[in-house]
Amino acid sequence: MPKSRRSVSRGPNGWVVLWRLASQYRWRMVLLGVVSFGGAMLEAGFLVVVTATVLALAAGRETIGPILGVSMPVTVALVLSGLSVAARLGLSLATVTISTTLGAFVRTEQRRRLAHAYLRSSWSVQQAEAAGGLQELLTSFVGRINTAMNALTQAITASLSLVAFMAAGVAVDPVATVVVLAALGILGAVLTPIRTLVRKQAAISAQADLALANTVAELSALGQEMQTFGVERQFERQVDLVIDRATQTLRRLLSLHGSLSPLYTFLAYAAVVGGVSALRVFGVSSLAATGSLMLLMLRSLTYGQQLMAVSGTLASSFPSLERVDETVAHYASNAAPRGEATPLSATPIQLDGVSYAYSNDRPALQGLDFSIEEGETIGVIGPSGAGKSTLAQLLLGLREPTVGAVRVHGVDLRHVDRRWFTSQVAFVPQDPLLITGTAAENIRFFREGIDQDELVRACREANVLDDVAGLPHGFDTHLGERGTQLSGGQRQRLSIARALVGKPSVLILDEPTSALDGKSEALIRDTLAQSHGLVTTIIIAHRMSTLDLCDRILVLEHGGATAMGTPGELLATSAFYREALSIAGGA
Repeated sequence: MPKSRRSVSRGPNGWVVLWRLASQYRWRMVLLGVVSFGGAMLEAGFLVVVTATVLALAAGRETIGPILGVSMPVTVALVLSGLSVAARLGLSLATVTISTTLGAFVRTEQRRRLAHAYLRSSWSVQQAEAAGGLQELLTSFVGRINTAMNALTQAITASLSLVAFMAAGVAVDPVATVVVLAALGILGAVLTPIRTLVRKQAAISAQADLALANTVAELSALGQEMQTFGVERQFERQVDLVIDRATQTLRRLLSLHGSLSPLYTFLAYAAVVGGVSALRVFGVSSLAATGSLMLLMLRSLTYGQQLMAVSGTLASSFPSLERVDETVAHYASNAAPRGEATPLSATPIQLDGVSYAYSNDRPALQGLDFSIEEGETIGVIGPSGAGKSTLAQLLLGLREPTVGAVRVHGVDLRHVDRRWFTSQVAFVPQDPLLITGTAAENIRFFREGIDQDELVRACREANVLDDVAGLPHGFDTHLGERGTQLSGGQRQRLSIARALVGKPSVLILDEPTSALDGKSEALIRDTLAQSHGLVTTIIIAHRMSTLDLCDRILVLEHGGATAMGTPGELLATSAFYREALSIAGGA
């Protein structure tokens, strides 16, 4: 299946993105560090005191120590140990609360950041987004960002705990502690190549997940064609292919990631055996100190193991961090134009030398020069691929001309306030898309301040009022998933009501009757006849009958305007118009 049409430029690496993300929550991170360090110090103190207490009881003594120059009764030591355990539990629970709250904030903000950046990007960028890509980014990729933040909080907790244990170890035996610390550093360096492999494999796995999401989204939209052509098994093979590819890459990633902890444990315990062997050679100066140090070091190895696992998690999450950050930057750098100018009206609309190309080798429109006056009805005809829909998108401000300018009452459309312009212009697409909701919600389409009377007026003008009134609950009838309870003609006329309810001064229709039956087409033609002269209308059509009401007709061929005039004038000047009229008359 085709990959995304957008290639994202390489942005900051994972550490930079993670640091920038964490800095937004610096005070929570500081609090997490303080609580973690405090809990680790309590645990380290507990282990030292408990070890000394056990050895004192084994020797028949009632006091322990000195520990850091302090001796105390066994009873006091036991009480302090119990209080330390309770306090350690409280701080651990606080750490969990801070970490989970932070994770929830990060997940919410990243989803909002990505979704808002997409919704504010230009329509051409949104259209180029691969099917299913945004959904995958919002779910799996943001989930991995949340995992990375959780891993970072665990890294902070483990690192500070390790520092606390090393500090306690230094107090007991500085030389031995430094040796153990050096050993831990060597262990981390030895496993660096594996972490690098984890990161590379994570990037491959993330790309495979995106390919899976895009393929499933694309194929699921072709269900009717699949059933019609009987290619279910071929679809299954396509899906199986991308599923297997994603599974294989994930399996390799998990294998690499999972090997970090066992390898670290093996090397760490090998270092412990080496340390014990050294004790055998050089002897033990203090049983209590040695016992405490061994407990501290073994517990430190646990935190070291946790750090190693966290490093693998971060390495596997970095590709997702980078991809989301790069995608947001891509959306932001291609934001939809907003403008500030408010022209006196939305007409006349003038095209001055307008050309548009999707790429350097794909010109869609070239050298368009014409104007549309207030109240005019303009028809646009031409063969498939002539640029008719691209022209509609330029008139709507969804695309910007590569060359030239579209002007609204003399003002370049790129400089016009977008909110004002969308209140003046409405659009009816060839394939109307309805939202999952009621008839009223579909007509309002998220716009506020549209009351019941305006809904009725728009439906009457669109010749769909009787259809809506005949629904079980009228305007409050739920139309099913994406309006599946309505026929094609009803959906089209409801789409026209959606356009008319805002009382636009300019109405653009892209082949509004191309897939309708004769009755539905007649109703839509009646609607257009009622608004003739009152609303500036641009009709892009294949059916010549739709153009009966047009004051002028523009003929587009090969991306250029080959003729423009009244129907009578085109009979003399346009071979394409004459041929199209002849075919329509003979149909």
